[in-house]
Amino acid sequence: MKFRRRSSRTKTWLILVLLVVILIVGLIAGFKLNSLFNNQEAGTQTSQSTTATMVKNLEKVDEHVFLNVGIQDIETRQNNLKIPWTHIGVPLTEKKAIIILNYDAKLGIKKPVKIKYNDKNQVDITVPKFDVIGVELDKKNPYQLYDDSGNILSASTKNVDTGQLVSQALSSSKQKHYLKTYKDMIQDSAKDYYTTLFKSTGKETSVKVNFE
Repeated sequence: MKFRRRSSRTKTWLILVLLVVILIVGLIAGFKLNSLFNNQEAGTQTSQSTTATMVKNLEKVDEHVFLNVGIQDIETRQNNLKIPWTHIGVPLTEKKAIIILNYDAKLGIKKPVKIKYNDKNQVDITVPKFDVIGVELDKKNPYQLYDDSGNILSASTKNVDTGQLVSQALSSSKQKHYLKTYKDMIQDSAKDYYTTLFKSTGKETSVKVNFE
């Protein structure tokens, strides 16, 4: 009987020791696997971003660019504190921003031309009023904040909104004067374009280009 009891106790201890060993081995293996996965994730970790886009409107247009004008524009704006109930600036409260912009103003038409065939060999083309099609920033050097400074008492002065400054500088309304400055070049470009286009249908075709 004593032998059987000792044998039973021995088996119980062996089972307990075996369970403890299995538990320890499992913990060690789990720790190593977890460390391995973490290292792999760290090596292949990527960042994700989400962009929401909404189409506000669709418009069918008949635009054609006849001239690109390369422009370097220097925009300066100043803010300062005003004496209450007046438009008089307080000395030494000025904040200033100077931005240099490089872009192309695209000049052309936004409406279709009128085409009239007088006979088999003559085409009259009437080009609508020229307009600013849009602007395109230079791809290599679009803009530069040249100066962003303030006077010694300017801590309470509102900062210059450089984003608004850029937006206003690139607005189509500001490019209107280029239509007058380069009117002859735009017309020459339009004449060359439509003459080449319609003469390609026949060498003897006579093309007359008029401008509104």
